[in-house]
Amino acid sequence: MSKQISSISGAALLALLLTGCGGGGSNSAAPVAELVVPSTYMFENESMESTVSYTGQTARHLLVEELVDYMLGELPSRNAANDADAVFDGLDFYVTLDAAARDASVQPVSFTVPGSEQIIFGGGESDFAASINAGDVSLSKRIRNKLAGEDKVDHLLDGPEGFFGWTGLSPNTPAGLVDELLVMLAAETRVTDASIATVGGSVPIPADNPRVTAGGVDLRQMIQKFVVGALTFSQGTADYLSIDFGSDANLTLASGKTYTEGAHDYDEAFGYFGAARNYNDLADSAIKSDVDSDANGDGLIDIRSEYNFGHSTNCAKRDLGSTSGTNFTKDAFDAFLTGRAILQEAADGATEAAPGSLSAARAQELESQIEIVAQTWEKCIAATVVHYINDVTDDMASFDNDTFADLDNFLDLAKHWAEMKGFALALQFSPYSPFRTGEIDGVPVGVTVADLQDALARMGQAPVLADGTMEGVDYVDYDSSDVNTTPAERVSSYQRDLEDARDIFELAYGFDVDDVANW
Repeated sequence: MSKQISSISGAALLALLLTGCGGGGSNSAAPVAELVVPSTYMFENESMESTVSYTGQTARHLLVEELVDYMLGELPSRNAANDADAVFDGLDFYVTLDAAARDASVQPVSFTVPGSEQIIFGGGESDFAASINAGDVSLSKRIRNKLAGEDKVDHLLDGPEGFFGWTGLSPNTPAGLVDELLVMLAAETRVTDASIATVGGSVPIPADNPRVTAGGVDLRQMIQKFVVGALTFSQGTADYLSIDFGSDANLTLASGKTYTEGAHDYDEAFGYFGAARNYNDLADSAIKSDVDSDANGDGLIDIRSEYNFGHSTNCAKRDLGSTSGTNFTKDAFDAFLTGRAILQEAADGATEAAPGSLSAARAQELESQIEIVAQTWEKCIAATVVHYINDVTDDMASFDNDTFADLDNFLDLAKHWAEMKGFALALQFSPYSPFRTGEIDGVPVGVTVADLQDALARMGQAPVLADGTMEGVDYVDYDSSDVNTTPAERVSSYQRDLEDARDIFELAYGFDVDDVANW
């Protein structure tokens, strides 16, 4: 599949009249009909039956949410007597445990929505509850088997064990990093003497917060942000948006279903993006904070269609922080809608035995919309990395005489650094990335994968602390072999490294210079 990118925005293409060939791919002078694009992600067949389904993706979003809940509420306080193996097993419950053994009666029921509404999780009259688990939405789902490289090895775009941005892993894969982070978190619950130097003296890291290491890594944030990227962004772009949508197999109805195989794959990409189906109707402030949307006003939240998960919320946050007027939410959603409308049109007449038809003109436009989706989705992640680079730089500016201003200064640095690095590692997973195509929105930007590797290396595997140390290494200026001799010099050097990384992202994604400064 070509990665040539249309320079027309998704919004501008909503009412586009495409001309070209008729069904079956044969050339014809007759124009095709105007494409009908709905305002919400709701598509039906000729019998007025819904053709949209992505419950497996919703279930995996729920697993990530439940893992976060476990890290925030179920980890034991720091105690040398803790059983690290047992803590690891509790964490891995949500990542690896055989899904059939975990579902329904075994898995804890813990997920609620912010407004405490009843949650619809299925199609039956009684399929709603105040709290649910992933198995209520879709059985037998796991996180591990869908991490980049686990489902298909070629989702590691640089080859087997081609994962980069973190050293010392065995195996060198995203799953290998998740395992290492879980082991680190389990071990941290046994550490009782962790403390940091502040202006007011040595302060212990609170016993009830085993999520943060003395090296300045907030493991909860790191795990969550990395898993979301290695799971949803990888699957959405490198898998479900990268299929041959024009093949007969993908234009036929799935067995016993209302949708074609290709349309279902596209829906699964949308499910991993995480947006509610009325995403365009919601203000950025609502997507950012409320995340649930009672679109039909029935007082219930259908978790399969009325909730914003994952990266869809980051798009809204970055739009809110933009001074140039970015509209990542609309750009991504409009392109998702247009592409899906093309696939619904192509499904006309399809059966389980015979395909529908996707004309050459429609196929070209579908490809353009997919590229807009993938690159806009990636912009939301990259802009979020820039946001946390700015936060880390500000946290370091609060250091006082080679010590932290206070405990909060340290905890903020650990949180912001982990979010920065966790999000940034995901940028290697999309075949549509400007680091792989050399283009953004059809404009050459002159970056390669080596530039992304450079940016990730500059971030390190932990931040430089107020005393000038970086956990596990003798920190040196990234651009020279000179060891900076004082803590202040090392802090300044690391801040320059982060600024250089930020410049790489500004160039790669064509970000406005004021947005980069203000995110």
